[in-house]
Amino acid sequence: MPHDMTAEQILARFSRAKSQRGQWEGHWQEVADLCLPTRDFVTDYNSGQRRRNRIFNDTASEAVESLAAALDGLLTNTAIRWFSLVPDDPELAEDEEVQAWLYDAGSRMMSYFDSTRSGFAMATHECYLDLVAFGTAVCLVRQTPDRLLFQSRQLPNFYLIETESGDPNEMYRKFSMTAMECYERWGEAVSDECKKMALDNTKSDKKVDLLHYVYRRFERAHGKQDGPNKPWGSVYMETKKKHILSVGGFDQSPYLMPRWSRAPEETYGRSPAMKVLPSIKVINAMARTQLEAGELSVRPPLMMPANSIEGPIRTAPGSIMYVRSGAREFPRPLETGARPDFAQALIESREARIEKAFFLDTLKLPDRDRMTATEIIQRRQEGLLLASPVLSRLYAEWLNPIITRTFAWMQETGRLPEMPMALSGGGLGISYLSPLALSKRASESQAFTQAMNVATPLIQVDPSVMANLDADAAFRAIMTQNNVNPVFMRSSAEVAEGRAAEAQQAEQQQMMEQAQGGASATRDAAAAMKDIMGAQDVGI
Repeated sequence: MPHDMTAEQILARFSRAKSQRGQWEGHWQEVADLCLPTRDFVTDYNSGQRRRNRIFNDTASEAVESLAAALDGLLTNTAIRWFSLVPDDPELAEDEEVQAWLYDAGSRMMSYFDSTRSGFAMATHECYLDLVAFGTAVCLVRQTPDRLLFQSRQLPNFYLIETESGDPNEMYRKFSMTAMECYERWGEAVSDECKKMALDNTKSDKKVDLLHYVYRRFERAHGKQDGPNKPWGSVYMETKKKHILSVGGFDQSPYLMPRWSRAPEETYGRSPAMKVLPSIKVINAMARTQLEAGELSVRPPLMMPANSIEGPIRTAPGSIMYVRSGAREFPRPLETGARPDFAQALIESREARIEKAFFLDTLKLPDRDRMTATEIIQRRQEGLLLASPVLSRLYAEWLNPIITRTFAWMQETGRLPEMPMALSGGGLGISYLSPLALSKRASESQAFTQAMNVATPLIQVDPSVMANLDADAAFRAIMTQNNVNPVFMRSSAEVAEGRAAEAQQAEQQQMMEQAQGGASATRDAAAAMKDIMGAQDVGI
């Protein structure tokens, strides 16, 4: 796509993206109203306006928060090592120098993700909320002179067009800035109207509608790596004035758009909240009806004869009502027969269905109090496996690009140690170590444990069968799978030298014991001979 497109052409393509997304907006707004009211799609709210007036049962909104927090803690928790770097060549994985470098590089990357400078922790939590509620999230990866910054972007302002193969091709983000902010960022490149407002103190804080257009470039000047010739194009423009502010480019798309799940040939993702939206709407309506029934039971309507009360009817506790003299009938409550408890069982069944859709039935600790820690861990891992299909998409569309870009940026800026010669020219891969990822790979460890349990009777009958097991290889594999720091592990050469030294020491000890045994035998023989000679002297 040429980089010399006019503002009118860009806005025409933006209108196409808006029309393609229009059918999603009503669906998203329903989810937002009942699950995440801080998002606006069709309904426009003012800043600070109350948005939870339509929610009468907060099971769904709490489920969104709980699953987002669980994903944050189980997938990208910056307090633990949730990924490691591995070489593409399996033979290099046994190299102690390579292992130490990979662990050190991963530790430095983890430290950067955990720092407030990166904004990673805040961005991931906000993205998880959008993923769980709407099935699609937007994360901006922006490189500044001194840091790589991660920022979440609101889905209502983001539009996407994909190629036939499903790869993102064009991305649009509409947003606004004050006239002064625009002038400070783009200087004389802003429109005349924006410049006048920026220089006028009474109008400098007025908002200017902007559009950021990011697209894949298929036409580039060969050999040039400047902004207008990078693989991804970038155009900022003022939409109202149809004025282009800047034209640049990126080596990779700055916007990452992870999706929870995706139907064939659909651009945007689908979420757990969208899956159980009918149940969410039903339980919300039932909760409202139950509240009304409860109020009828507590404060029922009053029946009274006409013209029997003096003054207004008072229903507050301790109030006084004046009855006309001679009235035979007094106000009494109307028995409506309302039973709010009848709806409780139906509401609880719907709540259980919603919690199951958000995996909360497996994320919560078991109610049984007679379970070992191992049983609890195994039960939770089995439950987390239900979410494993989601992981492959999150890895491909979100976490893999984040890790690869962070690694490249830290290596380019000298924030990583010098790479060993063995890794030069070779590729690196990513191994995920979060609780969710380990649950997905737990079958390998469980298979080894089960095999050892089955083989235990044979080992008891004939211990020599253990010669078939390479205990050193098994031990190192277990340590590697659990991401033990290579500093804590001795190298294979050191282990071999230590065992050789122990064997030599044992051999020397045995020789000394044999020598001492021989000397003792000699002394005993000499003593016996002396006793014999003494006995002969006595006999003479």
